[in-house]
Amino acid sequence: MEVARQVFLELGIRATTSEVASRAGIAEGTIFHRFKSKEELFRAAMNFDPDAEIESAVALLSRSGELSFRQVLLEFAEHFIEMGRVALPVMMMSWSNPDQQLCSERNSERTTHYSRLLGALCGVFAEGIREGHIGPAEPEVLSRMLIGSLHHFCMTELFMGGMSGRFGHREFARHVVDVLLAAGSGSRAPE
Repeated sequence: MEVARQVFLELGIRATTSEVASRAGIAEGTIFHRFKSKEELFRAAMNFDPDAEIESAVALLSRSGELSFRQVLLEFAEHFIEMGRVALPVMMMSWSNPDQQLCSERNSERTTHYSRLLGALCGVFAEGIREGHIGPAEPEVLSRMLIGSLHHFCMTELFMGGMSGRFGHREFARHVVDVLLAAGSGSRAPE
């Protein structure tokens, strides 16, 4: 499983079961004795449970009473990138196989999970605005800006082989949060 995970993280959806078997030093048929498809192997190797990951992210956001506004956003951003590093290859695999169970049966679940995550993040931004940690702005726009930036980091890292720019993921998360907070502390643009 560890070899399969390394291969999938390195090659993404282009990885073959033949490559996994070769690196693991086993026959390719051995893989199919345990897994029905490459997709099943992929999910097992990536050890990705989208339900648990979303719950974990929402739980981080619910800590807004315990941590500073900035710290909640920072922990969420770091977690989101770590989750995205696994979630994006899994999502790409499922989307590239639309007839497979991984894609069609989970569409409504994905919509529900994303809505829940976005709602929780909007709540954190709304609270930050009410408490004066950030200036007046639309919480959903701030939320989507944060998620979009983090998603872009994960995508470029995935497609550029780990080379997503000059920042590591924690440093990037910190900069994105600080830019959002700095931009939100200024006055609102006239309508």
